[in-house]
Amino acid sequence: MTRTGQGMRAVVLSEERTIELQERPIPELRPGQVLLRSHYCGICGSDLHAPDLQLYQSPVVMGHEFSAEIVAVGTQVQHWHAGMRVVVNPNGNACGSCNECKNAQYNLCHYATHVESTGVCRDGGMAEYVAVSGTQLHELPDSVDSLQGAWTEPLAVALRAVKHSGIRLGDRVTVIGGGPIGLLAVQLARRAGAAEVTLVEPSAKRREVGRAVGADYVYEPGEHSSAVAEKAIRPADRVLECSGHQLALQSAIDMSRPGGAIQLVAISPRPISFDPMSAIAKEVRIDAKFIYVDEFAKAIDLLARNQVETDSLTTLVVGLDEYRGAFDSLSKPDSHIKALIRTGA
Repeated sequence: MTRTGQGMRAVVLSEERTIELQERPIPELRPGQVLLRSHYCGICGSDLHAPDLQLYQSPVVMGHEFSAEIVAVGTQVQHWHAGMRVVVNPNGNACGSCNECKNAQYNLCHYATHVESTGVCRDGGMAEYVAVSGTQLHELPDSVDSLQGAWTEPLAVALRAVKHSGIRLGDRVTVIGGGPIGLLAVQLARRAGAAEVTLVEPSAKRREVGRAVGADYVYEPGEHSSAVAEKAIRPADRVLECSGHQLALQSAIDMSRPGGAIQLVAISPRPISFDPMSAIAKEVRIDAKFIYVDEFAKAIDLLARNQVETDSLTTLVVGLDEYRGAFDSLSKPDSHIKALIRTGA
């Protein structure tokens, strides 16, 4: 796009609910806010469906998985100063007074997730500059570069899902879906003590990466379903559903052992379909976890110690002007795993 003034470029979900590159004013700071120059911003699977997801307000600057540098600090902000590299918890503005906050379920605070969520309800990091509350920031150590730092938010999602899945030493774990969250879950399941990790994923490219980052077995969904039906493979103790496919929950039930557990991680843009009796007959526990509570610090620590692999998962990095191609490529089967936009690094 042609720049006309002293504004900034931003990828916006417009009022007409189309995704487009616009020129916008650089944000002005309110008390308690910091102004960030965004470095890298990941495109989340939910971003691809943003025009159809009513959780996304419009117009809004998109982007909730991003690293940045502080360029200015507003009044009433302590600890933070210009030049610090940070990542942003997009849902870190919990109200502190609702029942959920009083029970330390900050991820379920309506204000944080449906009113103030950065990149969904409030302007996010898919732009050259963004203003956020100082309470949302986490500092990046020198050992984590800005490209790695943009993985903090999805890693926090995967961390909480695996932590609450109940994986025990020696468990057989199956991960459905080899997208960014699923491939992180493969690695984290191994760290949690799984003796055997299976990845079920239609993309040959993603299956190959899944094996490289720690999956013992990789299957195309139809192949895996046949093997389960024929009892050619042992059922899983724990299943992590990271695909969001309409039929994935039923598949998870079918591949679970009696008394096993299923962790729902992915958000589906459409209603899912399953047979409740099949779960009841096996007494399978089905649990769901939404985003994260306090996992950002742990995610940064894992990245700093090189305990999770993200380089092979980062398959496309483009500039803001190339955002459309990145969105389009992620919508195609067997294309890229994770695309990030270089917003200002």
